[in-house]
Amino acid sequence: MNYIDILKEQQLIYQYINDKKLKSALDLINNSVIETRRSELIDSHYNTEMIYKSLLRYTVEGFTDPERQKIYNQLVLDIFILADNVYWELLARFGEGHFYETCRRIKFKRLSFNNEAEKFILHSNNLFLLNETGTEAIEPYKDIYASSNSLFEFLLTQPSIWDTDLKIITDIFDIQEVPWYYKCIFLTAITIQLLHRFDIKGIILLQTLADGHPNIQIKQRSLTGLLLLFYKYDSRLIHFPEIVKRLELIKENKNNLDVIQAVIIQFLRTYETDELGRKLTDEILPEVVKIHPNLRNRLDLDNILKDSLKEGKNPDWEDVFSDSPELMDKLEEYSKLQFEGADLFMATFRMLKSFPFFEEVNNWFLPFFYPNPLIDNLLKKEEGALLTKEMLTAFANSLVMCNSDKYSFIISIPQMVEDQKKIVGQMFLTDIESLNEVEASDKLIDANKQILAISNQYIQDLYRFYKLNPYRNSFVNPFSWTFDFYNKWFVNKLYTEDDFFNRLGEYLFDKDRFKEAAEVFDILVNRTGNNPSMQLIQKQGYCQQQLKNYEEALRLYQKAEIFEHDSIWNLKKIALCYRYLKNPEKAVNYYKEAERLQPDNLHTQVSIGHCLLEMKDYEEALKYYFKVEYLDPKNKKVWRPIAWCSLSLGKLEQAEKYATKSISKKPAEADYLNMGHIKWCQGNRIEALEWYRKCIKVKGNTISNFLDSFENDKQILLEHNVDSSDIPIMMDQLRYYLEVE
Repeated sequence: MNYIDILKEQQLIYQYINDKKLKSALDLINNSVIETRRSELIDSHYNTEMIYKSLLRYTVEGFTDPERQKIYNQLVLDIFILADNVYWELLARFGEGHFYETCRRIKFKRLSFNNEAEKFILHSNNLFLLNETGTEAIEPYKDIYASSNSLFEFLLTQPSIWDTDLKIITDIFDIQEVPWYYKCIFLTAITIQLLHRFDIKGIILLQTLADGHPNIQIKQRSLTGLLLLFYKYDSRLIHFPEIVKRLELIKENKNNLDVIQAVIIQFLRTYETDELGRKLTDEILPEVVKIHPNLRNRLDLDNILKDSLKEGKNPDWEDVFSDSPELMDKLEEYSKLQFEGADLFMATFRMLKSFPFFEEVNNWFLPFFYPNPLIDNLLKKEEGALLTKEMLTAFANSLVMCNSDKYSFIISIPQMVEDQKKIVGQMFLTDIESLNEVEASDKLIDANKQILAISNQYIQDLYRFYKLNPYRNSFVNPFSWTFDFYNKWFVNKLYTEDDFFNRLGEYLFDKDRFKEAAEVFDILVNRTGNNPSMQLIQKQGYCQQQLKNYEEALRLYQKAEIFEHDSIWNLKKIALCYRYLKNPEKAVNYYKEAERLQPDNLHTQVSIGHCLLEMKDYEEALKYYFKVEYLDPKNKKVWRPIAWCSLSLGKLEQAEKYATKSISKKPAEADYLNMGHIKWCQGNRIEALEWYRKCIKVKGNTISNFLDSFENDKQILLEHNVDSSDIPIMMDQLRYYLEVE
């Protein structure tokens, strides 16, 4: 069978089950279960289908069975498990890439997990005794490192261990002598395996570690991995009473809920890593609908005002954090932990992931710890600031940079020239010491900050693995998901109050992720019934506006108007939506209402001018543009629409004056085009031809664009002394003129 076809069919099966199309699921599984050649799976498929047929028949015939829903739920779960087993069997045979190759290699060797685990525990005990006596030797580290690699691959690729070796897996996380950093990579292996194949035993193990393991690194990494698994298998969780019960216990502890909420936001933040160059769009003057093709751009209407005078989000919304200081603290915390800076680290260190160290999958998840003989061996020939135990200890303890990047940096040191080593060493010493001081003070103030820094590091390690490692296409990549946690059953089970959705919506809205924010705000409105606040409705409207759903945005802004008719911001948003919907007549009424409340607001004056221009009421539009010029004398961009309106009214002397002023400062192709029109209307065809030529020669412009613009303006020319029969002659003369050049 084809690997890609297997994956597609597997996803379709799961979709059928989630949609409660159980017959379709069983029908589709039928051919694949035969392909496995496993009699127990074939029998399981047959028995499950027979039970389902009986349930359907009894239901249709009207038999009343109080256990029917329970039986149906169990059937859903049984079909999930059947699909898991069938497609794992096929993928284990036909799957491509490093993950499935490792799976087959481990199976072919016929090694015993129990034996490998015993070797690893023995090496752990030996290393523990050496550390207790202060003995330094590299061999015990080599032994345990090799043994841990073998165990990692077992945990990564062999689902059978949950039926045969659950106790020893659990024991490894309890044994004191096992180094904590190896426990960390083992739980990552478990998480990745479970992302490929669901197993309730593995999920419960991670949940147990997340609930109460004494090591904070293991505890937080387990929770982080568990959230990924809960996200992927959300539709199944309700069928496991032990999961439901644990969710109820988590819900009773507010601190747990706060930590989970923060980790969810950390996952959401990973989208920003690849969007550093994206410009914010809500800080510019809202675009206006095209009066006719490219006229808005020609007149540069959007940029008449300075940035400080442009309007976007409602300034009243800034108060949202005053009612939720802990959210503001959380956002400041993320900043301090350099969530934004982590993106910069990704860009900086992505080219340093080709070292042999990263050829081993487990090394992508190995915590950076010190003392560490691997590091000492790597730096044995190095001297100076980069080699001091103080620097390496501080570097290991720092929670700012993720572990993967720390290893990249250390491994690259021998490649540096001596002067560079000194400079970088001193820089890191200074920076790490200051950062550690900040972290130490933070821990005194808020214990959760260290916890969240650990999950942040871990998520960054995972992100780098799934984005940069050469085997990445072989693994199920959670960072390709939408991470719409707010739509998941388990999240709604945990957060029965609105607080979580309020904070998540605010975060998404603040980051201009309007589609997701709109979804969260819709959830909030449904929760509050018929009593949503004005701010919530306005934010819904703003999201829809940014998504270009202008009719829906208008409906929401008008709904918000019921709360406060004299909200200037809301009035102007209603007006803007009418402009987008090509109804400047209604738009201007709302802008004038805003003008009544705030007479000299430049944004309002410009917007009214734009509406009147769209309505071709050039006389009135001029009054507003002149008012802007009067109130803001340094504004040079208002000259362009003044020139255009003057031309449209036949005030050619005034049009020439303002077109000349525009050309004298920072001319655009529109200025040359307008001047050409003015000259032609004045009867000066030779000068008009020269201005048209200059327009076409502007960088980025073409003869085709010029002709489109000219066609849109033709009526203005005909109204002011230009003979229609002269137009094709002038255009051909222009073409010849250009050919000569």
